[in-house]
Amino acid sequence: MSLPIPQGVSRVQVVDDMGKVLWRKPSDIKGTDTIRYNPQTGEPLVMYGTPGKPSVQGVVPPSQPLPSATISAIKTRRKDVIETDAIVDVARRTPDSSDLLSRVIEGLAEETASLAFERSEAERRGESTAQISIKRVQALKAVGDTWLKKKEITSSKGVDLESSAFKIVFSHIAETFRRACDESGIRPEMAESIFAEFGKMVDDPDWLKEAIGKIDKGNS
Repeated sequence: MSLPIPQGVSRVQVVDDMGKVLWRKPSDIKGTDTIRYNPQTGEPLVMYGTPGKPSVQGVVPPSQPLPSATISAIKTRRKDVIETDAIVDVARRTPDSSDLLSRVIEGLAEETASLAFERSEAERRGESTAQISIKRVQALKAVGDTWLKKKEITSSKGVDLESSAFKIVFSHIAETFRRACDESGIRPEMAESIFAEFGKMVDDPDWLKEAIGKIDKGNS
């Protein structure tokens, strides 16, 4: 039988949803955490006083393994995350595409946002934010370095389909095509229909990916 968390404890040992063993304040325990108990007494593993001082009660030896069901669940979740990850998907389908770097930049940006959240939460709890800030600075630097690398690669290939210069040129080509339709005697309603369909095609995200893929293929 598992006993409740006693009053006055400063930390409780839990296993988070990634299988990591942590000491959390009772107020910080998450719904996805699993509280660890002493298998002999059924008491939760808790800490009294300031963390780091010898006030731990009911500690289980570090060599004690996690339950097999917990390990299996972690492996399943890890596999699901890997299989559905956007970066992994692009790396498998088009590893030579510059879209892979775009996905990497997106992933790094998400991590910097996550670190910003962690820092704000640490500030709210009155905890030190120095280490989180260092990690965020490193993540921001990685975003900048990866972005510069992508610009370098796309520039070396001669065409950056996401640049403002290309958008201006593409708009000019579209206008020229429209004038050609008018001067060829195509009925206005037919020209409108053609351009409406053309607009749908180029607005489709797959159109840009396909264009980038063809450029990559032509330069390989």
